Amino acid sequence: MKKDQQKKQTKKDVGATPCGCPAEKRYTEYEAGWKRALADYENLKRDMATQALASRERIKIDFVEQLLPVVDNFHQAVSHAPETEDAKLQNWLQGVLYIEKQFEDVLTVFGLERISVGDTFDPNLHEAVGEGEEMKEVQPGWKIGDRVIRPAKVITVKE
Repeated sequence: MKKDQQKKQTKKDVGATPCGCPAEKRYTEYEAGWKRALADYENLKRDMATQALASRERIKIDFVEQLLPVVDNFHQAVSHAPETEDAKLQNWLQGVLYIEKQFEDVLTVFGLERISVGDTFDPNLHEAVGEGEEMKEVQPGWKIGDRVIRPAKVITVKE
C-alpha cells in the first residue's frame, strides 16, 4: 500500500511542489536569475530612453541658443532698413524678411516660443533693464515649454 500511495502522490505532485533534488534547485536558481536579468534589462531600456530624451532636450536647447543671436541680428537689420522707393532695395528687404521668418519657423519647430510682454512685469519671464512711462520690450525673450531660454529684456513702468 505504501508504493501505491507514493505513485499517486508522485503523479499528483509532478511540477506542483519541489522535490528538493539538486536539478530542481538549480532550475529554481536559474529561473530567479533569469527573471532578475529580465527585470534589469527592462530597467536599463527605460533608463536609456529617459537619458536619450534628456540628451535630445539638451542638444535642442543648445542649438536654439546658438541660433538666437542670428535671429536677433536679422531683427535688428530689418528694424533699421532704410525707407526707399527703390524696387530692388524693396525686393532685397522682402528677401531678408523672408529669411528672418524662416529662422523663426525653424525655431518654432524646435518648440521655441516668444515670451510676450504684457502690462505686468514677471521676474520669471522678464529682465528689467530700465524704467519708463510704459512697459516696453527692448529684446525679445524666448522659452521652450516652461523653461526660459532667455528672458525678455523690458523697460518697466515707473511707480
